[in-house]
Amino acid sequence: MNVNTGRFSRTERYSGASPSALFAVSSLGLGHATRSLVLIHAFLAEGYRVTVISTGNALAFMRLELADHPAVEWQDWPDYPPLERGTGWRFYAYLALDLFTTWRRIREEHRRFESIACDYDFVFSDGRYGIYSRWVPSFILSHQIAFIPPKGLQEVSWLSDHLNVAALKQFDRIFIPDFPCPSLNLAGNLSHTPVLQNTQREYVGILSSYPHQELEQDIDYLFVISGYLHEHKRAFVRDLLAQAQNLPGKKVFVLGDAKADPAQYQDALSEHLQVYPLATGNLRQELFGRAKCIISRAGYTTVMDLVEHGKRALLIPTPNQTEQEYLGYYLGSLKYFVSRNQSEAFDLAAALAQTEDTRLFELYKNYFSVIVPAHNEEAVLAETLDSLIAQQYPANRMEIIIVENGSTDDTWAIAERYAALSDGNLTIRALQSEKGVSKAKNVGLEHISVNSDWVIFCDADTHLAPKALRQFNHWINQHGSESLAVGTTRVQPLNANHVYVQLWFRAYDLIHRLTRSSYSIQLARSPIARGIGFHPDLSFAEDLTFISECRRYGRFFFIPSDQVATSTRRFETQGYIKQSLKWLFEALMPMRMKRKRGYDVIR
Repeated sequence: MNVNTGRFSRTERYSGASPSALFAVSSLGLGHATRSLVLIHAFLAEGYRVTVISTGNALAFMRLELADHPAVEWQDWPDYPPLERGTGWRFYAYLALDLFTTWRRIREEHRRFESIACDYDFVFSDGRYGIYSRWVPSFILSHQIAFIPPKGLQEVSWLSDHLNVAALKQFDRIFIPDFPCPSLNLAGNLSHTPVLQNTQREYVGILSSYPHQELEQDIDYLFVISGYLHEHKRAFVRDLLAQAQNLPGKKVFVLGDAKADPAQYQDALSEHLQVYPLATGNLRQELFGRAKCIISRAGYTTVMDLVEHGKRALLIPTPNQTEQEYLGYYLGSLKYFVSRNQSEAFDLAAALAQTEDTRLFELYKNYFSVIVPAHNEEAVLAETLDSLIAQQYPANRMEIIIVENGSTDDTWAIAERYAALSDGNLTIRALQSEKGVSKAKNVGLEHISVNSDWVIFCDADTHLAPKALRQFNHWINQHGSESLAVGTTRVQPLNANHVYVQLWFRAYDLIHRLTRSSYSIQLARSPIARGIGFHPDLSFAEDLTFISECRRYGRFFFIPSDQVATSTRRFETQGYIKQSLKWLFEALMPMRMKRKRGYDVIR
């Protein structure tokens, strides 16, 4: 996942010193540490000095992962006790005691942190509820907004949910590593609950610390048996080792415990079976990338990693961990993974065979209608259409509509040639309209598919790199709960790498974000775009009026994509300053004057 560090506001340091960030990471499972690494690496790359508060295996793991970073300071603070330990009546006794201890430690760590809070530009907590400050921007990452109560306590779940949200509200913003759609997400009821109303929250999608690597898939089964509850763990690992010896192919075990002694499992080792106490750095990434199938606890961070990389998996929830038990049931019922309970004896080979029948989790693929108005564009149209055809996006979830309007060159012939490429998957239409960009866009809107979710208006000299629609889809799915209506994207200069040109385009990006305007590309929700349309008399600045009217029905947005580039021909002809002043004049011009004014065509 690409991390936008601009989401985290900070105070600039007038002394010129590097900005400083504090990350407080729960030690109750390595998942908190692995997903926090994604953010820590991003802020180190931005030049931040980072302080990490954690303890136990999580702290040891992050020390190894960040050993080469001198800008990281480490602090070992005690964590909360592991909830949901013990069995029988002891479970409830431990739960009452541990909840009281947790409440006390939250208060203690908050008082302790307040005394040093002003040393940092912001604080980011993953599962540490007491590390926030009223004086410093404070953010928390959590997918577990609602709790799954243990047996016998279901009737008080409303109380635990409201208490949890009350604690989360102490932070300036809650970041939820899931997708906003209530019917298509990874955490189910854990992250989609009515108690989130009136909270400052943002769904940020998947956080995975594993990079995408092209590696040979030569590990048939990777067993990742971590977790912070160690009761019965040794016996469980031994049982898995015994059954794994009968599996074909190469097997690798990672125990997730730096203190584990692999010698105790010596009798199970062979040339086809290896055991690692803890895997960090390149080894951790390599083992994961090489695995065909993964056997793991049902921790949420593990689930995100599996989904991000399309891995088949058998999930075995940690006993008494109601969150993991819920995730195993929820994701298993949707056929994304196979789930088995540790407390129930199961046939490992049979369970793994069932993973062949699971399906990959896929986010909703929005249907994009790309409308390309074209007037005397024979020199550039073919390259633009080639870039659209080359999209790494399902062809049956997009369409290309070319609208030639009043051309006197071969634009129409090019449009017809590409329309002939339309097949059963990708739809390409060539249409004609009267001269005028607004009229052309309106004709395009009249012919978009009934399945269309979003319409993209793309200038004929604007290229979309192969991953553009994938990025748009991912960003829209991440922000789907934010009432999006219309927006634009970052735009780069096409075939122009001079620093002067790059600076002008970065300035335009900033202006478009601040003024809610666009240049060369606009995206709009299809029902809204169809209902509003463009003023047919406008030959320029038509996008400003269109965006303004669309905003009556939802938010303006800006996608920070790196996949959109447009020609610099206007600037090369007019000059950057003159062209900018011209656009400013046209934007401020009264509507009655715009309708009477023609457009200066530059080709």
